Amino acid sequence: MRLIKLAFISAILLFAVVTAISLIIPSHIRLSKVINIPSQKDSIFFLLKNKDQWPRWHPSFMDSANKEMLSQINIRLLSETDSTLQLQWMQKNKKPLNMSWQLFADSNSTFATLQWSMDFYQKWYPWEKLGSMFYESNYGAMMEKGLLNIKAVIEKNQP
Repeated sequence: MRLIKLAFISAILLFAVVTAISLIIPSHIRLSKVINIPSQKDSIFFLLKNKDQWPRWHPSFMDSANKEMLSQINIRLLSETDSTLQLQWMQKNKKPLNMSWQLFADSNSTFATLQWSMDFYQKWYPWEKLGSMFYESNYGAMMEKGLLNIKAVIEKNQP
């Protein structure tokens, strides 16, 4: 009985310590990646806005096995300006994911800077907050590859 009581108290204390540590981690995390790309705003935004174009550049959907998954994702346009695009990616039984792209271009330059950002919102739950520490390794690499793919598609289509 004494051993069970010790185990129970230890589990509660461990949970309290892990929860306290997780409270230090912010609830909102933004990952952002940037690339210099030929300045063709219309072509770039066409690739980003049209879900049918995503298999051309998005690493998650480039292989045929994952193209079926793309049909189960609802992509909603949140806002669009002449240099920004905000989309919400909604997948069944998952939290919505907000993505934004911003194009920084000088009118007399042939290159622009494309920034891709993803916003993640966690609840106070320790497992969510601690799991967010791995977003950079999971999503960051995918974002970098996606930006390189966009650049390759744009450069390939240049005259």
